[in-house]
Amino acid sequence: MLLSPFGYDVVTPKTLGIPFAPEETESTFLGNSFIKSRELFRLTGIPSFADDSGISVDALGGKPGVYSARFGGPGLSDQERALHLLHLLGESSNRKAHYSCVVTYVDANHQVSFEGKVEGLITNNYDEIGPYGFGYDPIFYYPEFGKRFSEVPEEEKNKVSHRKKAMELFLAWFQTIQ
Repeated sequence: MLLSPFGYDVVTPKTLGIPFAPEETESTFLGNSFIKSRELFRLTGIPSFADDSGISVDALGGKPGVYSARFGGPGLSDQERALHLLHLLGESSNRKAHYSCVVTYVDANHQVSFEGKVEGLITNNYDEIGPYGFGYDPIFYYPEFGKRFSEVPEEEKNKVSHRKKAMELFLAWFQTIQ
């Protein structure tokens, strides 16, 4: 659906029957995204794109960043990771944070990247307000909506999300090479 206007079908490693779990060893979203897109292209020879994303908190020096999905240690739930972040942030008055997504694309002639960000604030507490979202959404307040991301239906959130912004940039570029 994503690339169908260009005459392409998107396939995943799973649909190709390829076991795919490259180790993400880089310290940036860009680096980890390129690990995935380059490895998939190496394995298949098919033009490949991948992403890496997470949340970064200013007062924590950008943490959790690339460690967003495993912040606080192995085996923690989304709620436990969010609570860990709140604990580390403590009473800091600097609540600025942003979600980032980097999409990378690799083929025989190109290795390019596109980044999307959405700025917000970390709330002072964890409330399971709203039935939407996952991860850090219950503690991520988006000023333009006046709500936490967990209070915003997916369709509305996707209009401003970091992934949408990165994918829009990718698709605009992809159109130029067709």
